[in-house]
Amino acid sequence: MIQNDPMTDGLRDRHEDRARFHVAMALYGDLTYDTRVRKEARTLAGDGYRVTVVCLASEDKPRDLPPDVQVLVCKPVDQTVLPGQVNPFRTSTSGRLASWVRGGAWLRAYASNLRAWGRSAARACGPVDFWHANDLTGLAAVAPVAGRNVPIVYDSHELFLEADTASRLPIPARMLLRWYERHLVSAVSAVITVNDEIADVLRQRYQPRRVEVVHNCPDLWSPPSVRPDLLRAAAGIPGDAPVVLHHGRLGAGRGIQNLIEALRMPGLEKVHLVLMGFGPSRDTLFEAARDPQVTRVHVLDPVPPSVLLSWVASADVGAMPNPGLTLNDRFSTPNKLFECFAAGVPVVASDFPTMRRIVVDNPGGPLGVVCDPSRAEEIAIALRSVLELEAAKAESLRQRCLAAARSHWNWQLESRRLTALYDELAHLSASRVSRTPSDPT
Repeated sequence: MIQNDPMTDGLRDRHEDRARFHVAMALYGDLTYDTRVRKEARTLAGDGYRVTVVCLASEDKPRDLPPDVQVLVCKPVDQTVLPGQVNPFRTSTSGRLASWVRGGAWLRAYASNLRAWGRSAARACGPVDFWHANDLTGLAAVAPVAGRNVPIVYDSHELFLEADTASRLPIPARMLLRWYERHLVSAVSAVITVNDEIADVLRQRYQPRRVEVVHNCPDLWSPPSVRPDLLRAAAGIPGDAPVVLHHGRLGAGRGIQNLIEALRMPGLEKVHLVLMGFGPSRDTLFEAARDPQVTRVHVLDPVPPSVLLSWVASADVGAMPNPGLTLNDRFSTPNKLFECFAAGVPVVASDFPTMRRIVVDNPGGPLGVVCDPSRAEEIAIALRSVLELEAAKAESLRQRCLAAARSHWNWQLESRRLTALYDELAHLSASRVSRTPSDPT
């Protein structure tokens, strides 16, 4: 007689219970390089939830998503006021009055577009049990159309009002948005964010019902026995030259110019810098790299997330000297930080509390060096302190990075908070549905 395994039966029952629930994830942006949203969708689908991702754009369906995750692309009617496009708050205009007029018109068009997109997203997804709203744009789009009894999880990838275009808005506009975010957060079931410091700010500002921290770490990854050398091959860098990598968005406020200037400092004459990514500064940086006086800077296209860690592992140092111009910048933990750890690459990062806690105060020992990002001389000293390590100490540092990724900074561990949250919400929803009018509770 064949006996059933109680543990297997329990897992199957929980999987079947979760399959009753439809999670719709709203992303007012491009899914192609948004690894956080894709990992969350993959995790929830793997646990049995029915998952639909509705977004502005996606290069087909990302390969890392399972077949049962549905990706819907909804295009707004107005294609001139989308995230990432040129807007009055990124460009200067002649005259304050003209600037206010243009800015006001742009904000009205943006808000109208966002509301219309939210309605389209809700129609496309159909009936849902939960909305997972990514960033304030996702929350503002779906909160008005979610339905009274549909729980919303607000995934705040950053301090939205302290980042990018929002940080450049006039003070009255930012105050209005702060009030609106507080109003929306008061109605959500939970807030998810990317690190403890940002979680503390959101608690102080909005007093949400619940806050969970899910760091944006990559999946566990086992590096090959022989370190890859993809960056040198792609950029034509000599085999014996040290390589510093800055990957991700190429734009203002990333400390790239100070990083380039640091390469001119004594002791770094043979070091090459690779800038890998897209962004508003890419063309300018590409032209600068062609300057005969700047022969050790290389600009490469981004690579698919599925192979990214092999490219990162080709570097000797991962550099992220974010200048910290806003509160969001000072509290940021960019994806590239954890990707470097996963690839066994030590980092040079800005000396802000969040980075210092992770990089310097690691229980097993430092995972790199922090420095004053506003001074090229300090960045150069930090780079040299890593690149000039003797072989045994350099290898020990690389192993510490890999160990930290295995023991703590990986998605397999971080995602447990995500699934635990949704399991609790699903249980509460099922309990509400199962109650009868005579139920004394």
